[in-house]
Amino acid sequence: MEPVIAAIGINYETAPVEVREIFSCSPKSGILEELSYLSNLPGVEEIVLLSTCNRVEIYAVLQGEEVVENLLEEFIKLKIGNRPVEEFKKYFFVKTGREAVEHILSVPAGLVSMVVGESQIASQFKETFQIGEKQGTLGPVLRMLYTAALRTAKRVRSETAISQTPVSVSYIAVLLAKRVFGFLEGIKVLLVGAGEMAELTARYLKAEKAEIYVTNRTHERALQLAREIGAGVVPWERFKEFLKETDIAIFSTGAGRYLITAKEAAKLFRKRTSPVVFIDISVPRNVDPEVGKLEGVFLYNIDDLKEIADRNLKTRKEEAKKGLLIVKEETEKFLKRLEALKTDHLVKELNHLVSLLKEASLKEGETPREVLDKFTKRFLYPVYKTLKKHPQVLEEFVQTLKGVVENLPHQGEEKKTPKGEKVN
Repeated sequence: MEPVIAAIGINYETAPVEVREIFSCSPKSGILEELSYLSNLPGVEEIVLLSTCNRVEIYAVLQGEEVVENLLEEFIKLKIGNRPVEEFKKYFFVKTGREAVEHILSVPAGLVSMVVGESQIASQFKETFQIGEKQGTLGPVLRMLYTAALRTAKRVRSETAISQTPVSVSYIAVLLAKRVFGFLEGIKVLLVGAGEMAELTARYLKAEKAEIYVTNRTHERALQLAREIGAGVVPWERFKEFLKETDIAIFSTGAGRYLITAKEAAKLFRKRTSPVVFIDISVPRNVDPEVGKLEGVFLYNIDDLKEIADRNLKTRKEEAKKGLLIVKEETEKFLKRLEALKTDHLVKELNHLVSLLKEASLKEGETPREVLDKFTKRFLYPVYKTLKKHPQVLEEFVQTLKGVVENLPHQGEEKKTPKGEKVN
């Protein structure tokens, strides 16, 4: 029976987060228990399991189409216990053959990610196959598919601009600040607020070698973030005064009001000659919009950042179309290599079976002529039976065999090698 490549899964497009959470799979000591169970199901030849916050997907080589449905149902049962399978089956997609290959090749390139072109999925994809290798669930087809997927991802990133336009609000905030100063190394930055957004922004700033300070209403949280990123700490009651010596201030608190007014800012920067950048990513805003009208002050709010992010995302989606063309090219290459792999396997099996026929014929102790006749009949019977079903192949086979016969040396002749040497 012809093996089938399948991609079965649930992701951010097919199911809400509360459903995806049910099917999430986490390795314990580097082992995925779900993978061990699924790999031992009847008809499963090779299998890996990818689990991230946005998707849980199974990639497998199966012994026929009928195994696909069973694999899906067994995975659902494994995760939901006694609840009805049909209740969750509707959230899953099933792709086989070419469609499955195209999907799998698209994943590490970020072409089917929630944020198009995101790069984190590539490392998660690699880890998935490393776990499969460790647990012995990989085989020649999935290994070949893994190589093709990484090659596709590399091509998409090098031949398109899919990852060259940032869509993270935090990263765009840093880029806008960098646009004002030209560089951020040694530039003094104050993070007003120490939440998740501030932490992400701080990591981008650290990569740019900025001089970072943190202030937060809860002092312990400011200390914690400062330790994590190697930053200084400014007491909350002193942060406005500290703004005088700050080049960039990034506000991300849940205060729900203006923490600095235009009047306060005008007083603080009265004698300042160098520019200052305020980035307000809080909702409600923390910085009075009138601050942006002061000379030498650049103010960006969350809408400014989102506008850039949306514009960049649109660009990424356009670039993703080019990426999908690359996926189709690589899918064709993979399927051709897969066909060659199958042919190589069949040739090896044919050679083995011919050897068995020869051995069986020799063991019967007849004359060389009788042995040869018996071997020929046994060998040609399945050949005739198969080729009669395919007239075109039969014709090609006859023509090929005719060429072999025509090149045989005639009786009493000695065949010459290209150099004119005799062959006995």
